[in-house]
Amino acid sequence: MKLALYRKYRPTQFSDVVGQEDIVTALRNQIAAGRTGHAYLFTGVRGTGKTTVARMLAKAVNCPNTRDGEPCGECEICRGIDSGSILDVTEIDAASNNKVDDVRDLLDETSYTPVICRMRVYIVDEVHMLTMQAFNALLKTLEEPPQHVMFILATTEVQKVPATILSRCQRFDFRRIPEELIAGRVRYVADREGISVTDEAASLIARLADGALRDALSLLDTCASLDGNVDEEVVKRLAGVTDRGYLFDLAGCIRNRDITGALGIVSELYNNSMDPVRLLPELIRHYRNLLMVRVGKITLNDCSSDMQRRYEEVSADYSEEEILDCLDVLSEASDRMARSLDREITLELAVIALAGGRGTGRKRDISSVLGSGSGQKERPKTGIHDAGPAVKPERTSETRREEVFSDAAQNADADAGSSDIGSEVVMDTAPAAGRSAGILDRWDDCVAEIREKNRTLGALLKNSVAHLTETHLLIDANPMAIKFIRDNEDSRTTIKEAVASVTGLRLPVGPWRDSSKKEKEEDDDGLDEFLKMAEEAGVEVERG
Repeated sequence: MKLALYRKYRPTQFSDVVGQEDIVTALRNQIAAGRTGHAYLFTGVRGTGKTTVARMLAKAVNCPNTRDGEPCGECEICRGIDSGSILDVTEIDAASNNKVDDVRDLLDETSYTPVICRMRVYIVDEVHMLTMQAFNALLKTLEEPPQHVMFILATTEVQKVPATILSRCQRFDFRRIPEELIAGRVRYVADREGISVTDEAASLIARLADGALRDALSLLDTCASLDGNVDEEVVKRLAGVTDRGYLFDLAGCIRNRDITGALGIVSELYNNSMDPVRLLPELIRHYRNLLMVRVGKITLNDCSSDMQRRYEEVSADYSEEEILDCLDVLSEASDRMARSLDREITLELAVIALAGGRGTGRKRDISSVLGSGSGQKERPKTGIHDAGPAVKPERTSETRREEVFSDAAQNADADAGSSDIGSEVVMDTAPAAGRSAGILDRWDDCVAEIREKNRTLGALLKNSVAHLTETHLLIDANPMAIKFIRDNEDSRTTIKEAVASVTGLRLPVGPWRDSSKKEKEEDDDGLDEFLKMAEEAGVEVERG
């Protein structure tokens, strides 16, 4: 059976590894100096060489003929590890061997000395898939293994590995391999295999691989199976992509509010096997390129000179606010797509939203996102209904509103002007009443995120409204919610973090309610309402 190219050309020496020079240099120095550790953690995206380097490390610590930390590759041990015939080096797939009993069986073996090698080496791939019980079983042995044992853990999701495991390992982060290095490796393999590949095709393969050399060689293998001559059109056809001009056509329809035309392009791309999971990131990157060129005349690494000029020409038709709003909509669609059962509909809805009017620019200063030249960031004005300039409304018995976090705030005269709260959250002093710039229209999303972190607080904020002033986020909620927020610093922090996550705004939090409701609220402390909402949220609260 034909050996896949990525297996045939898998590096067997540290010097052959592409794009991870710092890591292999550090490992070679450790081996040459005899200072290797007992546990290593290799983390990074797929196809960047984690398992390959783990095998090299296993060879290097056992090879009797190392030269400057490099295994010879010719002795019985090196050849045996390459072929998988030496049982002293064991590879385990934690995705299918993730139970505590699997780990205990492995640990039982560690008490036996090696048969041929100097060290028993256990390579645990996708270690994040282990259960918590399995991690706990591994913990003590990983900290103090026998002198003849080494563990090498590999993962693509290091955030799922417990901190107790991380603290016991030497960690090496494998970076995405640059496109130019991948393209060079593709041309090298093609030359060795007698495959005719154009520079444009090699560059496209490298871009589609997204930093993973293994993916690039797999795609080259697929394309070469057609007729042995690989050009850009062959790669596009077999990889399910088209010329990047479709991005300009689609963005043009969106800008011209041509919903029918935009959906027609999306439909045609689907018919040509374009996956929504790939199309959406491509569209996001397209608007990102427009923004980079529009803001800073930045040279785009993934574009030819002709494509760069086209981006420069088209970007002049956009304002920075328009591009940023388009990116907002597409980023929201990307989040939904990860949870959606029908990804095609998710993308179509995003296109309809953009072509229907969202993404026209909501007067957001670019410095609010990228930072101004002075290093100061202006407060973004996104996420609210524009209510015009912040002015103090006429004071009447029906419309006057005042802050109520403290007795001093409740008794303050609304005509006295704005109190100086400063940059920190102070819940017992309030700004002037009535200086609202608008209602935060994504407040429901903020409350949903708050509910994930604090069910009680989320229940209390049900049916609440958030107002935006020049300096504060003011919450109009029931009195029990106001009291709960006032008395709990953690709740205020939760609100601020949720608002920042959803809208990008970071503002002090304050209260807001109608003074006309004040007398009623003094008679009714809202206990019954609180208990009802707590019951709906599934939170048990004892009366009294």
